[in-house]
This record gives sequence, structure tokens and C-alpha cells, in this order.
Amino acid sequence: MKKQKLFIAILVGLTAGHILAENDRPFSIINTLRVGYDDNVYRTSANEEESAYIADIIELAFRAALSDRTDLTFKSQFVYRSDDDENNFYPNLYAILTHSVSPRLLLELSNKVQSNSKTTSAVPGKYNYVYNTLSFVPSYVLSSKDSLSAPMSYKVKRNESSIDTEDTDLFSAGLTWKRQLTPQRTWAALNLRHTMVDYINRDSENNITLASAQILHTFNPQWQANLAAGGTYNESDFSRGGVNVKSDNVNPYLSAGLTFAPSPVTRFTANVSQQYQESDTSLYAGQEATSFTLGAQHDFTAKIMGKLTASYVESEYDSSEFEQLLGIADRSEEYIDVGVRFQYKLNRNNSLELGVRHREKMYDNNAVLGVGDWEQNLVDVGWRLEL
Repeated sequence: MKKQKLFIAILVGLTAGHILAENDRPFSIINTLRVGYDDNVYRTSANEEESAYIADIIELAFRAALSDRTDLTFKSQFVYRSDDDENNFYPNLYAILTHSVSPRLLLELSNKVQSNSKTTSAVPGKYNYVYNTLSFVPSYVLSSKDSLSAPMSYKVKRNESSIDTEDTDLFSAGLTWKRQLTPQRTWAALNLRHTMVDYINRDSENNITLASAQILHTFNPQWQANLAAGGTYNESDFSRGGVNVKSDNVNPYLSAGLTFAPSPVTRFTANVSQQYQESDTSLYAGQEATSFTLGAQHDFTAKIMGKLTASYVESEYDSSEFEQLLGIADRSEEYIDVGVRFQYKLNRNNSLELGVRHREKMYDNNAVLGVGDWEQNLVDVGWRLEL
């Protein structure tokens, strides 16, 4: 089966290359082959296993105007990774179809497939997952300054069988009014969104209603910023050990971002957010997530480029009345992910890469949960081919 998955990835790359060679479709193809070292393959606190690994990443992109009113964009990334103990294949796909019904009405249909590995506080270890999101967004231009959209989506989250209690279905529907305050510089928006969360393998559900106001502003070609604030009202029906507990609460919502591009070869980004969302562990009905992300990219020369990414996420799980009825206590998790990557361009099509990455996760109440803090360091060298 693993050999079959590798064969599929290679076949996709060869097929896309054949199409491009015949100039039938405007494809772009990037293949990156990496050889690396991982000092904690399974992201555990005890019996850490280190291993060399090989990863092949095939990226395909395609965009076409199907008619003067209809556009199709397709992007994909197929990742095959092999180390001493296992082989994994992670497909990631994104397709978006837009159709202009009239000068005022635009319809957008998209589908996004994400797959990778993750850790969970419910069961120690590293596990694979696949998420699929189908979205539909009709937008209507009310005037030269105002527009209205009604985004809807259905998301399916599936995990390995050993953590299938975290499988989740989410249906979301909302309404967004956007107004241009200053031409090409300032936009404001009001958002209302309701999400129904169904934890399909643990007889639990959560209803999350978000109301927020947002503003986006371009100060000048170098500086851009956005800010959104509001709140969520949450109603949960949580089941554990045959006991059902219902609760409701209100939580703040905040999202802010800043982009600074001092020159055409340098770019900095910073984002912060705080929001209540569906739980990523079967022990709780929801979580309050606070995240900080930083990014920097700089072209040192015409051939050498460097990129830095850093993120910090704190997840807080409030047991509320669950603690008395189900014996569950409040707890929190912290996750840090820092990576640096350099690229040296040999010629128009070929580049060499060097990457270093550090991850760590810290658990509160880990003695009760049976999981421990872990750290992971990775380093790799790669060859990147662009067609």
C-alpha cells in the first residue's frame, strides 16, 4: 500500500510534466527532494527515537479562464516522507471555481483537502489526519462602496483509528457586510457566523456564534494592518462516561495583523489572535486559543533568499461544571514552532535548500493526562526543481 502511494505521487508529477511539455495547459510544477535528520520522530517525552528521513514534495498549480465569466484555480502539494520505521503520504489539494453571474453577483465554490501529522493530549504520540472543507460564497455588490457576502462551509475532520474520538463534522454559515471607507486604502466589515460542531464518535456537540467588526488599512506601500474584534456565544452538550452536561458561555474574539515591506526584497509579518473554537482533544467540548505568529523574508542577493517563521499557540480548556460532574479539571497547552530556511538559486530552474526547525509542546496537568512535554529538532538539505 505504501509503495502504491509513492507510485501515485510520482505518476502525478510525470503526468503534469507531460501536460506542461505539450503546452496544453498553463501548469507550474515544483519538486523538492529533501534529506534530513529528526531527533524525536514520534514527538514523545520518553524513549525519543531519532532517524534520518527522505521527503519528496511535489507542488502543482494550474489557473485557467474557462470563459469570460468563469475562472478555475487549482493548487496541490503531495508529500511523501520515509524514515527508518514508516512511510507516509500526505496529499494537500485546493481548488476554487468562481463564476460571475452578473456585474454585481459573484459565486465562489472551493474545496480544500489538508493532511499531515499531529499530537494530541488524549493519547500520547504522533498521528495522521485528513481534513476536507467544502465552501460556497455568494457575493453581491450593493453599491460602489458596499458589498454583501454569505459564506457557507462544511468541514470533515478525520483522524487515525486510535484517536477517532476526535473526528469532527462542522457546518458554518454567516453574513458579511463590507464597506470601502477610503478608495484602495481602508475597508471596514461586520461579520456574523454560526458554526455547528458535531463530535461524531463521542455523542457531543457545540454551537458557536461569532459576531465581530473588522477594519483593514493600507498606510502606505510599506505598511498594512488589519484588526477585528468581537465575541462568541457558545452552547455545548458534552458527553463523557455516559454523563451529559450542557453549558453556555461568552468569550472574546480578537484578530490583528501587521505587514511591513521596507523594500522589494524584504518583508515582515506579525499576527495575533484569540478565539474560542472547537476542541482538538476528546477531553473537552471547546478551547480558547491564543496565537502569535511572526514571519520574515529577505533576498540577500539575487541568488540567496532567507525565510524565518515563528509561532506560539496557547490553548486553554475550561472545564466549568464538567469538573464536578465528570472529574475533569481546567488545563492548558503551549506549542512553539520556529523554522529557518535558506535557498540558493543555481539557475532559473534549480535551487539548493537548507532548513532548520524546532518544535516543542508543554502540557499543564500532564501527570494526570499521562502525557509529557516534548521537543523536536529537524534539519534538512534539499534540491528544488521549478518548471
